[in-house]
Amino acid sequence: MNNNRFVTGVIAGSLLGVTAGMYALNKSTPRQRRRIMRKGSRMARNASKIMGTVASMDMFR
Repeated sequence: MNNNRFVTGVIAGSLLGVTAGMYALNKSTPRQRRRIMRKGSRMARNASKIMGTVASMDMFR
């Protein structure tokens, strides 16, 4: 039950984030768009590194 609520929250948060991001991109200037895209790719790279670290910690537990 608890895991199901977590997954639902992650999906809802993702959809909300994507919607807000698309709105922000549509309302921004080209220079702001480039900066947002750069920050987004950096955040995705950092998130994947963190997920890899968490996964490796669980394997040794």
